[in-house]
Amino acid sequence: CSKFNITRRKPPGLLQPIEPPNEVFQILGLDWWGPTTPSHDGNRYVLVITDRLSGYVIAKASPTNTAQD
Repeated sequence: CSKFNITRRKPPGLLQPIEPPNEVFQILGLDWWGPTTPSHDGNRYVLVITDRLSGYVIAKASPTNTAQD
């Protein structure tokens, strides 16, 4: 019964506005894709970088998904 089913979660916080970018490469989105089958160079991951204004995408292959590579 919903009368006795008390929600114990914190209410969601207020959203904060995000200023849109004014120029390309001002705000970027980064994400890792993988692991996948290793390439002939031994790369198993792809770092995907997306420009939030233009939608331009850069993909960089990497053997691991750490900052050192």
